[in-house]
Amino acid sequence: MSDLEARLESWRAVRAWLGWQQKLAERAINELEAELAAEAVRWPPPPPPDWKLESIRTGSGPKALRVHVGDCAMSGGKPLGREEARRMLAEGVEPCPYCSPENALGMTS
Repeated sequence: MSDLEARLESWRAVRAWLGWQQKLAERAINELEAELAAEAVRWPPPPPPDWKLESIRTGSGPKALRVHVGDCAMSGGKPLGREEARRMLAEGVEPCPYCSPENALGMTS
């Protein structure tokens, strides 16, 4: 066997070994993805907060913009407690015009 043939055989062996390793990696990935999917079913996501605060960043820090009902799609804001949401609305933070948190909090006039 010539030197070129020996080198070719060596590289073919490397290719076969890498193919075997790739199959092992694929199997491990598939098993882990299946475990994650099963875990996601066992542990559903937590419920949304009851209330949320939408804010923006300013030069002096965050500024409160609107209070939202917790499942409002218009905000991904910070979770708030009921009393904190009531206090912020009473202090003049604008309620969301879509989800109307002031109604849900019983603060309509």
